[in-house]
Amino acid sequence: MVSKKMFDLIIIGGGPGGLMAAAEASKYGLSFLVLEKNDRPGKKLLVTGGGQCNLTHVQPIKDFLSHYHEKAKFAGKAIRLFPPNDLIKWFQDQGVQMEVTEQGKVFPKSRKASDILMALIKRIHSKDEHILCGVTVNSIVKKADFFQVISANESWNAYNIMIATGGRSYPSLGTTGDGYQLAERMGHRIVETQPALAAVEINDFILDGLAGISLENISITLWRDGKKSGEYKGDFLITHDGISGPVILNHARYFKTNDVLTVNLTKCSHQEAYQKHLQQLVNLSGKKAVRSIIKQEGVPQRLIDRLLELSGITPSLICGNLTRDQRKEIIKYLTALPLEIKQVKGYETAMATAGGVATEEVVGTSMSSCLIEGLYFAGEVLDVDGMTGGYNLQFAFSSGFAAAADVYKQVKCRGV
Repeated sequence: MVSKKMFDLIIIGGGPGGLMAAAEASKYGLSFLVLEKNDRPGKKLLVTGGGQCNLTHVQPIKDFLSHYHEKAKFAGKAIRLFPPNDLIKWFQDQGVQMEVTEQGKVFPKSRKASDILMALIKRIHSKDEHILCGVTVNSIVKKADFFQVISANESWNAYNIMIATGGRSYPSLGTTGDGYQLAERMGHRIVETQPALAAVEINDFILDGLAGISLENISITLWRDGKKSGEYKGDFLITHDGISGPVILNHARYFKTNDVLTVNLTKCSHQEAYQKHLQQLVNLSGKKAVRSIIKQEGVPQRLIDRLLELSGITPSLICGNLTRDQRKEIIKYLTALPLEIKQVKGYETAMATAGGVATEEVVGTSMSSCLIEGLYFAGEVLDVDGMTGGYNLQFAFSSGFAAAADVYKQVKCRGV
């Protein structure tokens, strides 16, 4: 039972950003309260990375920040204050052994997200006193020099408030966009949200039946109304109704219904280069089957057979009998396989949310509101979304860390 009349900080949301802020507030000796709408904190954290919790990535900071799209500069302000190596050490100090993969991804050695969650909760002293679950905050009222936080049955007072409610992705885990409404009522602008890190469904799916086929380092071009709108590169996965993999997930925020994605399955950078390459192979391989020389591109056999079918070529056709028109068709499907977007999958399966509280109204080094003194934000509620690979968790932890440090500074100055 919480009996304190006034807190230094009330944190709305018990996800990674909120829990890191609480852990740091505990270190600073601040009085604080976490209000979580679910029956327990960290529900979404427990499912990140398929439950293995890829919590950050090890690489030069400039490369790291390039994974935040247009928000690299803003996200970098908090991340530079609490960078990946510091985050790793923070959890190691809490007794969590960490592991870095060859690709630079960082996981708890146990590959259990629950170890990360328990380390955060353990660092928050007297859990029963500081975390209240099953509480939905309906409103925040700014008084003269403090805030009143109101739920259906109770209210609490604090000198500082943090909104760390997450975005809209995985609404079944409680992330239904509550924080946007709270922030908007307090005068903050909300950038329109959309699913991010989401798979894509394809119209008239010509790769139906090939689910599970994956290819590395594939080039994709985005076309809108007949004009090139973007070019991306990364690993690619065929699903039962469309496409996924990092190259799709990381850029789904840019896709719209009826956009066309053309997929280059070859090692050549453009169609003309592959045309010359294929002609040379055909000239040298007159008695070989066409499907055998295409396999040299590293394309799986099942996918090759589907592309040949689309090109009107029988699997047994030899290179010496390949006509000019057939060659043009196979070049088209190998270098610019056209896939029209039916839809980007929704918040139910998207791993993150693009959009949120406008960063222009937030101080990046402290996560404090530019509009209301004592109001803070952390994590996905902000208009910051990173690519897959631990970037969103790193920002959540860093922003919570930065906010708690600033609250401590303000409380110390005020002498409360």
